[in-house]
Amino acid sequence: MLDHLIKGATVADGTGAPAYAADVGLRDGRIVTVAEPGAVTEPARSAQDATGLVLAPGFVDPHTHYDAQLFWDPYATPSMNHGVTTVVGGNCGFTLAPLNPDRPGDADYTRRMMSRVEGMSLVALEQGAPWNWHGFGEYLDALEGRIAVNAGFMVGHCALRRHVMGEDAIGGQPSPAQLAEMLRLCHEA
Repeated sequence: MLDHLIKGATVADGTGAPAYAADVGLRDGRIVTVAEPGAVTEPARSAQDATGLVLAPGFVDPHTHYDAQLFWDPYATPSMNHGVTTVVGGNCGFTLAPLNPDRPGDADYTRRMMSRVEGMSLVALEQGAPWNWHGFGEYLDALEGRIAVNAGFMVGHCALRRHVMGEDAIGGQPSPAQLAEMLRLCHEA
């Protein structure tokens, strides 16, 4: 028995092939059948008529700033409302990790930078995320199991520079040892 049957949808399958009308059967959270409308005879626990609607794979948003928002908005709204199922953060250089455990003020600096540069609410940043990580992996662990979208993050150069160089990250030049440490942290992330 199917868990759900979507009937008569216009399927845009993401392969580049022309869209086509189909019935789509789901079982255990997976697509198990795609057939011409009316061809699926297996019973289903629920069904919906999708005539006139498009059924497509989720979209990827390659540039987001959901780094903190996912802690209080696990659905990444409004993106998910628009069919985005995968979000990517960090590609602009702003990320929330790593944070240097020897400089507790770096978390506040990071929150204020995100608020100023990205127009995010400072109060939401302060209160909406746990800020209990230091390394990039710990940040990812803090999100694990809490979000309803697929998410991938790149480590940002701003966080790497601040972690290694402190206040000298703005306008300063890294020493060879600092550059090597940033590279190590990048590979670790």
